[in-house]
Amino acid sequence: LAFRQRRQPRASVESSGVPEIPMQLTPLTNYENAKSPIRLLLSQIEQQTHDTKTLRFQILDERRFCAKPGQFLTFQWTIDGQRVRRSYTVSSSPVHDNYVEITPKRMENGCVSVFLNEGAKPGLTVEASGPYGRFYYDKTLHKSIVLIAAGSGITPMISMLCYIDDLELATPVTLLYCVRTGADIIFENELSRLSRSLPNFKYELCLSRPDATWKGRSGRLTEEFVSQSVTDLDSPTFFLCGPNGFMDNARHVLLTLGVTPDRILQESFGESKPSTESRPPEAGTVETVVFLHSEKVCQVSSGSTLLDLAERNGVQIPFGCRQGQCGTCATRVLSGTVQMDVEAGLTAEQKNAGYVLPCVSRAEGTVVLSA
Repeated sequence: LAFRQRRQPRASVESSGVPEIPMQLTPLTNYENAKSPIRLLLSQIEQQTHDTKTLRFQILDERRFCAKPGQFLTFQWTIDGQRVRRSYTVSSSPVHDNYVEITPKRMENGCVSVFLNEGAKPGLTVEASGPYGRFYYDKTLHKSIVLIAAGSGITPMISMLCYIDDLELATPVTLLYCVRTGADIIFENELSRLSRSLPNFKYELCLSRPDATWKGRSGRLTEEFVSQSVTDLDSPTFFLCGPNGFMDNARHVLLTLGVTPDRILQESFGESKPSTESRPPEAGTVETVVFLHSEKVCQVSSGSTLLDLAERNGVQIPFGCRQGQCGTCATRVLSGTVQMDVEAGLTAEQKNAGYVLPCVSRAEGTVVLSA
C-alpha cells in the first residue's frame, strides 16, 4: 500500500497487509473533549530522511478521527516494559479520518524516538489521547498564511498543506523551511508534489550547513530572507514551529518587519525541561498543596509538579501533553504562589484569572488549587 498523500509508489514503505478501515464509521462529536483514548494500529512506515520516519496508524475504534491541521496527540508507549508518554504532531491531513500519521525524528538518547525509528514494526498497537493544541490552521479565519519551520517543525505545516490540497482551497501559502543539510529535508518529495498541485503555494528552503553543490539559500532566517520571500507582510497569519531559539529569532524578525503579535502563532516541540533558574530546590524543603474540590491536603517535596502530586493522591486533573503546550490541565490557583516553567498553553484570560498548568508547575509554600 502506498501512502494516500504520497502518490507515487514507494519501495521504502513497510506495510502490515492490513486493509484500510472502511469509511462508514460514526463521527464523534466534540472529540477534543473526549476522555477515552483512541486505539491505534501501526499499518505502514515510510522513511523520510536518514533519521526520520512517517508512521501511519489505523483507527481501531468505531469512530472517526476528528482533528484540526496542526494539532497533536499524546501517546502512551510501552518500551522495555515501561509506560512512557510522548506527544507527537499529526503530520497527515485530518481529512482522512480513518487513519493518522506522525513523523518522529530520531533524537540521540531519546528512548521513544529511537524506538519509533528503529524498533517499531507494523502490527504495533498503542493508545493516544487528544487531539490537543491551539496551533492549527482554520480555513474560516486564516485567509492567507505563512509557515516558518525548522527541522521537524515541518510536521504541523505538512498537515496544513495536505489539508488545503485535499479540500482544494485557494488559500495563498508561503513556506520558509530551514534545515541543516540537504539530507535533512523532511517531506522533500511531498513538498515538490504540493508545489505542483497547489496553485497558490510557494516554498523556500534554507540550509545552514550546505555542501558545495547547493544552489539555493543558505544561512539563518533573516529579515532579508523573509521580506524577499513574503511580498505581503500585512495580512497573512504566520505559523512558527521549531526549536525555541529558532522561534525566538523568527518572532523577532517578524516583529521588526512590522508584523503584529496577534498574527503570529507558534508551537515548540521536544520534551519540556524543568526550569531551575528562578528557585533551585532546597534539600528537605516540603510544600503543602490543598486540592479544594477533592478535599485533600498533600505534602510535596520541592521539584515535584502539581500534576504528579495530584496523580499520586487520586486527584483527577485532565491532562494532555504534559509539556505546558495544550492547556488541557489548566487549573485555577485560589491562593499561594506557583512556579510555572511554561505558560504557552494558557490564554490571556486564563492567566489574568489565576490559572496555571499543573503539568509544568511547582508549589512555593502553601498553595490552594480548585481541583
